[in-house]
Amino acid sequence: MIALLQGTVAEKNTDEAIIDVQGVGYRVFISLLTLEKLPDIGQATRLFIHTNVREDAFHLYGFSSTDEKELFKHLVSVNGIGPKLAIAVLSVLTPAALVAAIVAEDLPALVRIPGIGKKTGLRILMELKDRVSVFSHTPTTESLPVPFNATSPSPRQSIKSALINLGYKGSDAERALQSVPAEALENIPLGIRAALKVLAK
Repeated sequence: MIALLQGTVAEKNTDEAIIDVQGVGYRVFISLLTLEKLPDIGQATRLFIHTNVREDAFHLYGFSSTDEKELFKHLVSVNGIGPKLAIAVLSVLTPAALVAAIVAEDLPALVRIPGIGKKTGLRILMELKDRVSVFSHTPTTESLPVPFNATSPSPRQSIKSALINLGYKGSDAERALQSVPAEALENIPLGIRAALKVLAK
């Protein structure tokens, strides 16, 4: 079972990256938070890995910190939440913001995430409150320096950061965002796709 990959960034996209480990390229699904932390293509990196094995697939999910990986594992243990939806949650909320929302039973913060309805949000609160409270007191030493508070970047900021990490200049990313409808900027994956279409013109 793969638990860690250390190599160089061969490719990166909005929801996945390919990590070259001694000539072998591993396809890893990632959140926008981890995408923002990835170095440029060709640079060395290290990702903590969760291996998801099914009868028809063998998928790797990569994280920039052990906190993010552990929260991912907690999320997929909740009925109705699969790996893709767990990644979507971690693309909107930092580990600190997610823990704060769960501990405070902040349902509105959860239902704003695409794919999370009221019932699923309530299940997250009920099933994870006791399990994640430890994160607010003992962040792991391997975590990247994300401020441990209840704040998180706005969807627009996350979209811009993702575009910059894909190699676009900040000015070009900002120009593209100005052309994207306001409603699209409230949904990170939709906003990224819309901005990329503008940049491709």
